[in-house]
Parts: sequence; C-alpha cells; structure tokens
Amino acid sequence: MIVDPVMLAAGGAGKMFILQLLGFAVVVIVLVKLAFPALGKILGGRTKGIEETFHKIDQDTQETAKRLEEMKVRLAQAGEESKKRLQAILDDAARTRTQLLADAHSQVQGAADKAKREIAIERDKAVLELRHEATDLTMRAADHLVQTTMNDALQEKLVTKYLNELDGVKKT
Repeated sequence: MIVDPVMLAAGGAGKMFILQLLGFAVVVIVLVKLAFPALGKILGGRTKGIEETFHKIDQDTQETAKRLEEMKVRLAQAGEESKKRLQAILDDAARTRTQLLADAHSQVQGAADKAKREIAIERDKAVLELRHEATDLTMRAADHLVQTTMNDALQEKLVTKYLNELDGVKKT
C-alpha cells in the first residue's frame, strides 16, 4: 500500500492504521480458515507417511534381524554337523588304517612263517642229501678198500675173529 503524505498530514494516519489493521485481520482470517487447515492436512499426511515409512523400516529391520539370527543358528548347526561328519570320517579312517595294518602284519607274519617252514624243509633235504652222499662215498670207499686190501687169508682171519666175538657174547 502506498501512503499518501497529504492524507497523513490531514489526520488520516489513524484511519490508515485501522485500514491496515483490517487488511491484516482479513489476511490472518483467510490464512487461519483456508491456508492453515490445508497446510495442516498436507503436513499431517506427510508426517503420517514418514511415520509409516519409519514403522515399515523398523519392521523390516526386525525381520532382517530375525532372519540373520536364524541364519546364524543354521550356520552354527551346519558347522557342528560338518564337525561331526569330519570326526566320523576321521574315526572311520583310523579304524580302516588299524585294520589294514593288522591285515598287513598278519600277512607278513604268515609269509615269514611259510618262509621259515620252507627253509627248514630245504635244510632237511640238504642234510638228507649230504648224508646220502656221505653214505654213498663211505660205501664206495669201503668197497674200494675191501677190493684192494682183501685177500683170502685176511678174509678168513676176519671171519674167525668175528665168530670168536660172537661166541664170547653168547657165553656172557
């Protein structure tokens, strides 16, 4: 509003003030009746939307925390189950190792016993063969000795001596 200086000087200052006061009151009434309720609705809707968003975020956070906790529990269970399976596999491997070592030991022991028996048999065969060979050599030597050194007189003397020894044995 433009203030006229002439009106001001003529005592219109009081009228002007009242006029401005009335204009201000009209603006306040219009704002209170029309603008503030509309702004209140807009701000209320916006506030409600923000509250709903925060509520949804809280729910999502709680749900995510639940899922995370469930996943942690499942992960711990899977870890425990993996440990149990690993321990079972290790125990089975230890049993298998022990069994294989026992089997190998018994096979080695059996092979050693068989080898000892075969060695004893071979040694006995060798001893028998040596005895047979020694007997054969002794017989040949005796036959050769008898052939070369025996004559009729010596044979008669040996037979007589043998017979005398037999007579001495019968008398006692």
